[in-house]
Amino acid sequence: MGIVLSMLVAVTSVLPAQLPPVVGTITQPNPVLSTVEAVRHIEFDLDIATFTRQRFSLRRQYPTLDWTSDGCSAPIVGSQGRSFNFRSACNRHDFGYRNFKNLGLFDTSTRTLIDEQLHRDMNTYCDSQRRTFKVRCIAWSEIFYTMVRAAGGP
Repeated sequence: MGIVLSMLVAVTSVLPAQLPPVVGTITQPNPVLSTVEAVRHIEFDLDIATFTRQRFSLRRQYPTLDWTSDGCSAPIVGSQGRSFNFRSACNRHDFGYRNFKNLGLFDTSTRTLIDEQLHRDMNTYCDSQRRTFKVRCIAWSEIFYTMVRAAGGP
């Protein structure tokens, strides 16, 4: 028992002490983003890995946003194939389209930015693939991006 107590004292002595706040200081809470700021941040500022990893916690943090997605609505090939999996990129693309439309901020330039983000997200996925799959993945990325851009305006 003496060894355990000694180790506990040794470990806790190197941990920083929690000091009470000094009277008169104000602690700043985490900034709360407006709906528009949140949509822009989630769509354009987060890398795709963070978006994918934090999607469900972001959904709880911003429950009024539209988080629905049909993945990649590409006929025949869908969201994934042997050399590609664009589901996360398509989830974020759907998030951008749906929320910017809901906010009344969806126009030609916003659509272009969202589509370009999809393209970057797909290519980020492709960059993580082995060389044999990477070339095919990038080819699929170009096909998906071209089809999204050809689909029309807002």
